[in-house]
Amino acid sequence: MRVVFINSIFPNPAEPLKGNFILRSISKYPKSIAVEVIAPVPFGLSMWRKKKVLVPFARTIHVGDRKIRIWHPRFVLLPKNLLQSLVPYFEYLCMLPLLALLNKINKVDLLHANFCLPDGVATYYLAQKLGIPYVITEHRGALGDLLAKPRLRHLMFPAYANARKVITVSERIKDALYAANYFKQNVCVIPNGIELNAYPLSAASESVRKLIFVGNLIEEKGVQILLEALALLKDPGLSLTIVGDGKHRPRLEQMTSELRLEDQVSFAGEIPFTEIPELIRDHDALVHPSFQESFGIVVLEALACGKPVLATINGGSEFILKEGQGILVPPKDAAALAEGLRRLQMGSYDPEVLREYVQHHYSLDNVIADTIWEYPSSDNEYCICHLSSVHIRSDVRIFYKQCLSLVEEGYKVHLVVSDGKRHERKQGVIIHDTGAPESRKQRFFSAPFKVLRRAVFINADIYQIHDPELLPIAFLLKLITRKPVIYDIHECYPEMFLHKEYLSPFAGKLMSVLIKAMERMAVNVLDQAIAATEHIAEQFKGVPVVHNYPILAEWAQISADPARYGSRNICYVGNITRERGIEQIVKAIEHVDCTLHLAGAYEPMEFRDCLRQLPGFSKVVEYGYVDRKQAAEIFAISALGVVLFDRSPNHLYSLSTKMFEYMAAGLPIMVSDLPTNVKLLDSTDAGVYLDSTRVELISASLQKLLEQPEQLAAWGANGKKLMWDTLSWESEKAVYLGLCRKLLKVEKS
Repeated sequence: MRVVFINSIFPNPAEPLKGNFILRSISKYPKSIAVEVIAPVPFGLSMWRKKKVLVPFARTIHVGDRKIRIWHPRFVLLPKNLLQSLVPYFEYLCMLPLLALLNKINKVDLLHANFCLPDGVATYYLAQKLGIPYVITEHRGALGDLLAKPRLRHLMFPAYANARKVITVSERIKDALYAANYFKQNVCVIPNGIELNAYPLSAASESVRKLIFVGNLIEEKGVQILLEALALLKDPGLSLTIVGDGKHRPRLEQMTSELRLEDQVSFAGEIPFTEIPELIRDHDALVHPSFQESFGIVVLEALACGKPVLATINGGSEFILKEGQGILVPPKDAAALAEGLRRLQMGSYDPEVLREYVQHHYSLDNVIADTIWEYPSSDNEYCICHLSSVHIRSDVRIFYKQCLSLVEEGYKVHLVVSDGKRHERKQGVIIHDTGAPESRKQRFFSAPFKVLRRAVFINADIYQIHDPELLPIAFLLKLITRKPVIYDIHECYPEMFLHKEYLSPFAGKLMSVLIKAMERMAVNVLDQAIAATEHIAEQFKGVPVVHNYPILAEWAQISADPARYGSRNICYVGNITRERGIEQIVKAIEHVDCTLHLAGAYEPMEFRDCLRQLPGFSKVVEYGYVDRKQAAEIFAISALGVVLFDRSPNHLYSLSTKMFEYMAAGLPIMVSDLPTNVKLLDSTDAGVYLDSTRVELISASLQKLLEQPEQLAAWGANGKKLMWDTLSWESEKAVYLGLCRKLLKVEKS
């Protein structure tokens, strides 16, 4: 897909800070989407800005590993907003020849404009002329004021109405549209986001003494009110750094002198956006006294650095800041701002809590995925639907590996689950919940048909099932939809059902025979089957293997601090069940100087009661279910990862995904002496295998290993090298995507 962004609000050599948030978003688009930017600038911009720089017609910039081509055609812009209603037409005239040429050389699939006036209206004219679909993202905080002017409303409404989608960055902007009697159902809300990796987390400040403001120096940003508030406080120990430039700067410098604040206030001028995070990190809090905002990205930037915020109720900040993250005060009120500063100094703020809030709600990856989801489908774009009545929606193989790989490749992706956690859209994946079954009987007999009904409703181009319980409906689904169906075989299910605790020996054997027969039929009838291991694939003829290797990017940032190997911490992260050797581990640590960091859900929950009776449980730190980030934090403080599967037939020839994740994170491993584990560790010196039934042996091995941090570090390095060189999802992803393309008869471009 090829997208051309239309943005006059965009960084250029004369205005390097203008629209940086748009540039950051564009630079993080997936490689499957080709992007270019047309950023028109007015004639004489450098002269107006009093800058001795040239704004070229075309330039190429590198942001991270992304190369972006930017075009700067010139248009007429009169001072003081004269002929404001004609500016979109001037922009249209200057961009039309360029866009027509770009489209002729290589078809443009979509135009994406930020701000309806003037860029969205100009884009509407371009789309009408060239027949290219478009979307508009509306950021303007004062949208209601513009729409209150009839001549501007008559320009903007057709642009909104003909857009495939109008994305507003806040509910307030959406409400302004509706208040102006715009009721077409093509509006959605997707907030701005930031890339957390660009914002270093700082330690908590002992006190709030160093304040920072970041923004354009125009009257509407309220910096003059902030200076008055500082003068009212009369606290010489309080300093303010003002970052930014603009027409209001001379007046602000004059006010600083008049209010005798020269020793407290410094003007840093324009700073490249890449340096802003470190600058925020060096201060104690951000102050954002704006009169009116559409969103307020700088508030997120401060929170991501772990800094509290004092902001005005300006239409954006109050939708971001929650209790415990800072202070909100009325705008244009110096006394209220001064009181807010006093309250800010009295508060206590946890940097990690502030950052986690931003990560959960405003991750740039999620925002971009949600935005791309709203793009109209191109001719070669397909919909793929994953179905499970057993697995959770955050299952690593299904969601994080397969679904997100498909999203990155440009597919529309749906996931149908039965977990009772309701529908949601997450990182570009539409998740449908058919409701949690109340019993195993419902799981086997009614849940699959609820999944079938939802699958037919979605009308995907490919369906992929993940549970043997869904095999009967998979045959029906293929019959009803005539679409390809994939059966993903995660486990050796016939063997596994022979050992289910809740089944009698006869029922277990019967289920094993039935599932074996259905799987053989599925391999012959369905369009594709894939297996998670070689052992599973060997049960069938011609079934390819898509290994469950870890996503290396998830563990790349884990600290390499060698002190972790001397920590005497061991960890287990995963489902907590008897067959995974948890009971033996808890018994083994009773007489070992160590701590077991135990994360995951108990299956069944009664198993926890059994573990609590063991003396070794006093050395256990429980986390409950953890997400990927929390798992990485546990790995970073641990010296050894343990996973001691028993010798049931289902485990004999499988390789634990969790074991691979330990290794990718640089952790040495302690595993059962299963054939596959023995083969792996005999070829790579990355840990130890032993008989998981012998508690004394586990205890003695732990005692010995934890006294050899150098050995643990060497094993960790060996395991990590193996994973990064050979065994990663990044390498398996190509196999999986190739199978999907084959079914869709789409060749890799």
